[in-house]
Amino acid sequence: MKLHESKLVQFLENIPESKKVFLLHGTIESKIFYYRKLLERKILGSRPRMEMRLITLDRVLLTKEKSLLLNEMKTRSFFGEKKGVLLENVTEKDTTIILEALERLEEEDPFLIITSGFLNQSSKLRKYVENNINSCSIGFYQTEMTSLEIQNLLQRWKVKISQPDIIETLRDFSKNFDFLEFRQELKKLVIFKSHDEKPLTLTELEKVFSSESNPDEKKLIDFLIQKNSEPLLDYFKNFSGTIKNPVSLISRATNQFKILHKLQCHDGNPTDILKTVWPPVLGKNKDRLIETSKIWKKTDLENAFHILHKTDFTLRANSKISSKTLLITNFLEICLLNN
Repeated sequence: MKLHESKLVQFLENIPESKKVFLLHGTIESKIFYYRKLLERKILGSRPRMEMRLITLDRVLLTKEKSLLLNEMKTRSFFGEKKGVLLENVTEKDTTIILEALERLEEEDPFLIITSGFLNQSSKLRKYVENNINSCSIGFYQTEMTSLEIQNLLQRWKVKISQPDIIETLRDFSKNFDFLEFRQELKKLVIFKSHDEKPLTLTELEKVFSSESNPDEKKLIDFLIQKNSEPLLDYFKNFSGTIKNPVSLISRATNQFKILHKLQCHDGNPTDILKTVWPPVLGKNKDRLIETSKIWKKTDLENAFHILHKTDFTLRANSKISSKTLLITNFLEICLLNN
C-alpha cells in the first residue's frame, strides 16, 4: 500500500489490523523521526522500549548476521503482548535481507517499522511494500508544510481563525523552520491562545513568532557558534534594526551552545546524542552542529555561557543600554575565544 503523507494522520487514527510492515522513507529526516515515534505509540503503546517490546536492529549488523532480522521477526514477545522491530536508515544494499524476512511474514509475527532516506520509484524495497496488502509505504519529500496541514493542526489544537491570511502567513513562517521546530513554535501559539476563545489575529501571530521567525537572526546565531566574526559584523551593520527582542536572541543562542556543550561532554555517536535534544536535531542542522562542535573546546563553551549570561543580565537590568553595542562587543568576545 502506498500512502501519501497528507493522509497519514487520518490513517494512524485507525490503522488496519492487516498492516504489519511500515516503510517510512524520504529526505525530510525530522518528519520521518516524528511519524515513526507516533507510529510506535499507535501500534505498541506508550512504553514499548521500557517493556522490551520494541527491538531496534542496527542495519550494520544485518550484513554480518544475515539471519538476524528473520530470527527477530519469528521471536514472540516474552509477555505475549504486541511486539515491534525497528530497522532504521536502511539502504538499497539491505533489500535482499529485508525482502527475505517480508516474504516469510506471518500473521502472528511482530510489526516491522523500516526507515530509510531517499528511495526512488524503481526501488525493489519500496515497490514490494507498496504492492503488498500487509504493508504500507509513506514517502516524506515535501520540505514545506501545506496550508491544509497547518489548518488541520490548528483545528486539532482548537485554535480558531477567521482571517484568511493567517494560514498563508504561518506557511511563510514555516519556510524558516525545520518540521519539528515549526511544530514547537505552533505550540507556543496554542499556549498563547489557551484561555482565549476569540479567533487568532495577525497581530497576535506576530507577537508569538516575532523574531523567532526571522531567518536573518537564525543566520546570526549560526555565525556566532561558528566564530565567523566578519559576517557577524556585516549582520549588525545591515540588519541590527530587525532584532526586536535581544533577550530572546540571547536565550536561543545559549540553547545552541548548550547543544554544542552536550556534544563535547558525551562520548558516543553524536547523531544519537542530538536525537536526545527536543526538538531533535536532524538533517542539515545535525550535520552543521556536529561539524561546528569540532572547533570548540569544553572550557571555551563554558566561557561562552558566562558571556551570554552576563549579556542577558545586563540587558534585563538596564533598559537604556545600547543592545546593539552590547551584542557586538560580547559576540565578538565569544568569536575570539581560543583564537
